[in-house]
Amino acid sequence: MVRYSFIALLTVWLAAALAAGRVRAQVPADAGQVWKTYDIGPFVKQAGPGSQRHVVDWVLQETGYPAWHGASPASLSADADSLSCFHVPEMQARVADIVARFVAEADAPHRFSVRVLGLASPAWRADARPVFTAIPAATPGVQAWFTSRENAALVLARLRARSDCQELPTGPVLAANGLPAVLAGGRKQSYVKDVAPRPDVAPGWQMHGDSCDEGLAIDVQPLISQDGISVEAVIRCRIDQIERMATVSLPASAGRDRVQLEVPQMAAVRIGERFRWPATQTLFIGLGLVPWPVPAQNGGAPALMPGVKRCDMLLVVEPRLSGGR
Repeated sequence: MVRYSFIALLTVWLAAALAAGRVRAQVPADAGQVWKTYDIGPFVKQAGPGSQRHVVDWVLQETGYPAWHGASPASLSADADSLSCFHVPEMQARVADIVARFVAEADAPHRFSVRVLGLASPAWRADARPVFTAIPAATPGVQAWFTSRENAALVLARLRARSDCQELPTGPVLAANGLPAVLAGGRKQSYVKDVAPRPDVAPGWQMHGDSCDEGLAIDVQPLISQDGISVEAVIRCRIDQIERMATVSLPASAGRDRVQLEVPQMAAVRIGERFRWPATQTLFIGLGLVPWPVPAQNGGAPALMPGVKRCDMLLVVEPRLSGGR
């Protein structure tokens, strides 16, 4: 009993000593790690509360998640004022460059216009291809190009003149440097999932419903380079569409009643890409022939666009840099 009392007293003393700063925990730095903090206050102040997470996310995407979960201790955290990093000097240099891109000209951030169009046929590419310069894309079916602003305006005008062209009802959305622009919309589709006996209620059974989400969400996070010459953008796209409801006829109870259950047949698309292109040019990204679960634009009718199951979805990102560049 005396032994346990001594250990308890020692634990209390250590806790008090740590709180008073007399004992300091040492994190191993065998790989040469150093601790640094970076001022991100100007960006967070302009972008809004919680926007420090965008800096952290970009650092992790740029440097790779494994670099922070290896054999050597590493740390990355942020609050509204600063980004704290514990890593080797080489990594600290990369983090410093990323932070500089976020805080540069934070009081007058660059803007980027983002719009999404859908075309029933990919034939538009034949006319636009001569003025496009291709850049690599990792996802099968995804293509990307850039072109001058003047050529981009002509291509967009021709696309809008096509009878098979639809644009998201939101129109163009503006993104600030380092902040994602989100274009999203959808609805819940209800269906009959199951049936269960209920002798206490007429007709002796009860239907069980469920719902699934149908719609799309696209977010584009652009970040200009420190020298202002190029732009990088992380593109994420999620699309879910109900292609049809398969029906199953089951007996509802011991009697002759039968009910129709439904099983949704879904089409789902997930795209994650990162592109780099000149800051004076406009980026076009063809996402391929994908579902287009967008409500018809006839007064906000809830039904999906009639006759459109898939379309060639096109994402257009145009830098509108501060200072008229």
